Amino acid sequence: MAVIGGLSALIGVPGVILGLWYQDRSTKSGEDSVKIAREAEDREKGEAEEDKKKQAGPPIASVAGAAGFYGSRFAFPDRTTDLGEGKGAVYGSEPYAKWFTKNRAAPVGVTATRVTLSPLHEGTVVIQNMRISGLKCQPTRHTGTAVVPPPIGDGGEEVQPTEIAFDLTEPVPRPRHMEGRVVSDPAAKAEVWRTKGNAFSKGIYLDGGKQADARSFDLYFFTGKNDCEFGVEVNVTSGTSDGWYPVKLAAGNRMKVVGQAQHYESVVLPRKTDVTDPVQNELRGPGNPFQPLKLEKGPF
Repeated sequence: MAVIGGLSALIGVPGVILGLWYQDRSTKSGEDSVKIAREAEDREKGEAEEDKKKQAGPPIASVAGAAGFYGSRFAFPDRTTDLGEGKGAVYGSEPYAKWFTKNRAAPVGVTATRVTLSPLHEGTVVIQNMRISGLKCQPTRHTGTAVVPPPIGDGGEEVQPTEIAFDLTEPVPRPRHMEGRVVSDPAAKAEVWRTKGNAFSKGIYLDGGKQADARSFDLYFFTGKNDCEFGVEVNVTSGTSDGWYPVKLAAGNRMKVVGQAQHYESVVLPRKTDVTDPVQNELRGPGNPFQPLKLEKGPF
């Protein structure tokens, strides 16, 4: 009997061990569940705090981008006598960009940038208006070198942004609907652009929340004969609050467009090249390769 009892005790040991293992696993599982629950609670608290901060801050976020616009008019303030790295640099390449930066290049007469706006507040926000801020203009000093980059292809875009134009020669530039550039108008002897009406005759409604709406705007700026620096602000209504907020631009918080000059001390033009000719640009003497810009505006 003693042998049988001892055998029973031995047989019972694995059951005890198995029971202890299940108990330990159950305890660990419970602790993991508590940990997961605490992490979820902390995450919810963090999200609630973040939402509270967003509600207390600006109602809109802005992101800068490149507009669907190919600029073909640029100028340096100084005369160019040697193209250096610009002679063989391909348009759009890093060497070409460095050459432009080194010579303080700026767009002439017209430029554009893209701004994408999305709500930070819950509910619906309304974009009511846009305006130019901190506008500073003076007669153009970019008369040294006119630069015409080579043409590039246009792949087109599936989603078309809202296009808005500002005439910086107006005492108070206003946001107008951009109609675009006239493809062919030989009689005008000018590069003609057209605008019409108030771009914000109706507010633009965007829904906030976890899956907030977004709207992109291509903003065009026309400067006449002056060099102008400026920022852009957007008027937004959210709930019971209404205010003006700065937007981010492609060049930072401010942009620069230089005026059209009558004459340039030197001119850089693209060359028609084949695969065996690495030269991209050539330097010429004084002149003006640009047609004058003409902006036709309909009633506001």
